[in-house]
Amino acid sequence: MDDFGSKLIWVTQNDNVFEVEDILTNILSRLPVKTLLICKSVSKYWRDLICSPSFMHSHLVQSQEHSSDAFYPSYPSWDDNIPLLTKTDGETTQSFVDCDGFYFEGMVCSFNGLICCINFHGPIVYEWIKDSHTFDIHICNPATREVLLLPPTPTSEYIPKIGVSFGPTINEYKVFQFYYRDEKLYECKVYSSIVGSWKSMGTVPYSPYTSSNHVCINETVFWFSISVIDGRLVGHIIAVDREENFSIIRIPEEETMRPFLVNLEGCLCLVARHGLGQLDIWALQDSKESVWVKKRSDDIPRNFNIEGLSYVTVQKNEILLANWVRSVFYNMETRTWREFNWEHAREDMFSLPMAYTESLLPCKY
Repeated sequence: MDDFGSKLIWVTQNDNVFEVEDILTNILSRLPVKTLLICKSVSKYWRDLICSPSFMHSHLVQSQEHSSDAFYPSYPSWDDNIPLLTKTDGETTQSFVDCDGFYFEGMVCSFNGLICCINFHGPIVYEWIKDSHTFDIHICNPATREVLLLPPTPTSEYIPKIGVSFGPTINEYKVFQFYYRDEKLYECKVYSSIVGSWKSMGTVPYSPYTSSNHVCINETVFWFSISVIDGRLVGHIIAVDREENFSIIRIPEEETMRPFLVNLEGCLCLVARHGLGQLDIWALQDSKESVWVKKRSDDIPRNFNIEGLSYVTVQKNEILLANWVRSVFYNMETRTWREFNWEHAREDMFSLPMAYTESLLPCKY
């Protein structure tokens, strides 16, 4: 045979018939991306198989069984002991090679192995971009080292609020950007990976509170937001569905100021902490009527208290709660807590953790 697999081969065992491609896919889809990039050079058949959308989907499904969390340095470092991007499953760490010098600054979210980042051209003071009104938005795949720079958008002196929805295909996504227009009005623009350009969705009365506190479920993206209503601050959720329709979801009154949005088994949930000693989890039952049900309320052991909780993410049956210097895991099945032992002593150099799944997906649709 000129090229392994270039012809149709059938394997029989116990009266069952298998195509070699199915067997090869089953084996290769369990390998890490770094190994698969080497396997592409074995033959044209292997390269075509690994680059096919069906194989990328199979590999992504396998990778999702071993999801992890990603960190990046809070500022560039030339110290060889500090990785540009690190992922961890809570027990081990793995360093990624930088993407041709690209620095993973300002990670907004991670989806199907792709990471959305904002890189600012100048110093930042609170919500204001000092001395420069420009920034770049990148979509990058750290495993394949691919980086895509999105087309520029209108400049603003305020930090934009970003969110990403993905689907229905595995490498189809939309990037939403909110930026300040004038008093109590914001403009929203959306980038489509299919079209490859931005379009305006017009002005909207609300803007996300922060880019990091958002989640995508079934092609609908949700952000936490805070508005002034009748002279007081009120928290709520902004939702944009696959048809790009906006809606507002009220949240339980006792959780109004600082809940974290997470995806628990395909359901939008709120993770909130009361004081330092209690963790509550709420599940959305009816988005139109804003009906929530409290799924769980557990005490937080004193030695696992985290002051200034800044980020929450979920991986399988564990919730990772973190601030800039400490991260702890809460197991929802066993209701137990454990410390995340970060391998680097200078923890304050690193970002908040973000859920990450390794994949072969290209940044460009």
